[in-house]
Amino acid sequence: MLKKFLAALALVALAACATNEETSQQAEALPAPTLEKIADNVWIHKSYDYVDPWGLVLSQGLVVRTEGGVALVDTAWTDEETEALLSLIKNEVGESPDIAIVTHAHADKMGGMGALQKNGIGGRAHPLTNEDAPARGLRKTMYSILDGTDREMLLGAEDEEGVTVFYPGPGHTRDNIVVYYAPAKVLFGGCLIRTGASKNLGNTADGDVGHWAQAVRNIAEAFPDAEIVIPSHGPMGGRELLDHTIELAEKAAAAQ
Repeated sequence: MLKKFLAALALVALAACATNEETSQQAEALPAPTLEKIADNVWIHKSYDYVDPWGLVLSQGLVVRTEGGVALVDTAWTDEETEALLSLIKNEVGESPDIAIVTHAHADKMGGMGALQKNGIGGRAHPLTNEDAPARGLRKTMYSILDGTDREMLLGAEDEEGVTVFYPGPGHTRDNIVVYYAPAKVLFGGCLIRTGASKNLGNTADGDVGHWAQAVRNIAEAFPDAEIVIPSHGPMGGRELLDHTIELAEKAAAAQ
């Protein structure tokens, strides 16, 4: 009996080692963060992580250089990846971000808050994002966008640098916001907007499927001049991505 127990224990230990080794190999195999320039003073940043059950997942954010400085929209997945991203921005954009805007409380959007705080970069998010972050093992941003004069930003008012933060109501999450950069007519829709090849809404665990389509309609109405639409998890497109996401959301809502 003792021999059988020891043999079973050895198998468990072997399996654990194999799992740890696989996890380590996956981490080592992650592609490094990248920057892709898509317009004057506008870049998409890309980072990756392994997420069950989808495997290797791309997440995208935005970098915008204005006369007032550089704005970062969303972090990479982790502090380590975000540190690499910040170095990349410094080298390719020419200066480090002054501010970061987080579009909702998931790891692909704010998993690198520790790196931002370490580098003295002020982060802002919807108050609901900072309310939900701790329960998901995430750090809050330093500021909420509704603090003081920033209240107008969530109502779609453009700041002095042409950057607009807009809250369309719940969809992918209850706190999801989008960011529009008027000079380049670029709309960053985050995880609320799906790619043209998407067959469904993706992760709806924290979502409001019933309001998702209306949230996207609100975005389309708020930014009629938007020409470049960027989702979190795939190729950018035009306004057809808004229409496609509305269609997916309506089908999902009808199926509930």
